[in-house]
Amino acid sequence: MRKAIAFCAIVTLGFAAGCGAADAGVDDENVDSAELAQLDYTGGYDWRSHTGYYTNGRPFGRILVIGRNAIGGYNADTEYWYVDKSNLQYLGSYNLEFSYTNGTGTPPSYSGTQEFALPAIATWQSFSSDPVSGGALYDNGSVHLRLSGNSTNGIAEVTWYQTIPSANTPANLALSGVFYTGSGSVSVPSGQTGYVVDQTP
Repeated sequence: MRKAIAFCAIVTLGFAAGCGAADAGVDDENVDSAELAQLDYTGGYDWRSHTGYYTNGRPFGRILVIGRNAIGGYNADTEYWYVDKSNLQYLGSYNLEFSYTNGTGTPPSYSGTQEFALPAIATWQSFSSDPVSGGALYDNGSVHLRLSGNSTNGIAEVTWYQTIPSANTPANLALSGVFYTGSGSVSVPSGQTGYVVDQTP
């Protein structure tokens, strides 16, 4: 299992920065990293459920993010991924579109042909040259998602990126909108800093 570059995910296809950023710890002495929720926290709700589809209409899957309290058998501060493994054949060929709903009480019960959990709180690590290659890259403005995997073995790696003005610190993201198929590496524009979280299910 590949060692994660950082334990954090970004789930935000049309990203809105920040609902949980104020609650997350930031190391003031190390401007090269910041600990935040990958997917935006739920703003007073118990959970947030993201639904993803390829733009050919086929389902990608669901990502259930549990807030700071364990509930209904789910662990606190955890992302639960339910992926339609057979449709991973469309990675890199079709855009991905996400929407989300918030909820209280026991979350819905989901299933997928691939299921895994990732920590929802992790550390965004700064970069100037993309440290990850391969897989299918998706772009949404200053936010990027790289997914490695196939319909036989499922998702093998999840990498989130954001590029922001160098004076700013990274914020957690709310997964909503379209990620467009990209290629190659994530570049960091002049005057900005790139941040990345890379995880292996």
